[in-house]
Amino acid sequence: MRSLALAALVGLAGPAAAQDPAARVAITVELKHGTGDEAATRTRLLGLLEKYDVSQWLFTKSVLVDNAQTPHSHPVLTLNTRYSDLPLLATFLHEQMHWRVDELKDEHAKAAMAEFRRLFPDAPGREGGGARDVFSTYLHLIVCHLELQAVTQLVGESQARQVLREWTHYPWIYSRVLEDPRIREVNRRHGFIAEQLRRGP
Repeated sequence: MRSLALAALVGLAGPAAAQDPAARVAITVELKHGTGDEAATRTRLLGLLEKYDVSQWLFTKSVLVDNAQTPHSHPVLTLNTRYSDLPLLATFLHEQMHWRVDELKDEHAKAAMAEFRRLFPDAPGREGGGARDVFSTYLHLIVCHLELQAVTQLVGESQARQVLREWTHYPWIYSRVLEDPRIREVNRRHGFIAEQLRRGP
């Protein structure tokens, strides 16, 4: 694996960030193959993190750019090179939310997913437009809604909804997140509110 400029100080948006060195966040970005596309994606990501204050949603600070991989969260947050700016930012935030929502240990996540099972007993896996399996589909009703909330906070609801509406993955999940108010109600009841989200349950 080639690492190009492994660590970068990303300035957070706003006057306070510009004046306060403590408000700068060290993000480590590695390139899997060192290609031009990977380097360009790294540059765009760092530019986005300078423009938008995402500090409250940085649950992991290690990022890999790999043009041969589908984006995923673990064991290292991995992005590919296919996205333009706002979809790249939304994907980065989506994978960060996976680091926050521990469906196996967080009782709030377990409770929200239990409600989603009752609301959507026939929720699909991958073949029906959900995630890789039904369990992951319920989990993504939390994660994708947090993605919507975070992107909305950064760029406004109209642009956020447009980005999520154009995703071709998880169509069943995103349609519920965008159109069914019960998703918001369940997530808020269990504390999955992006502007209040911090590390830990």
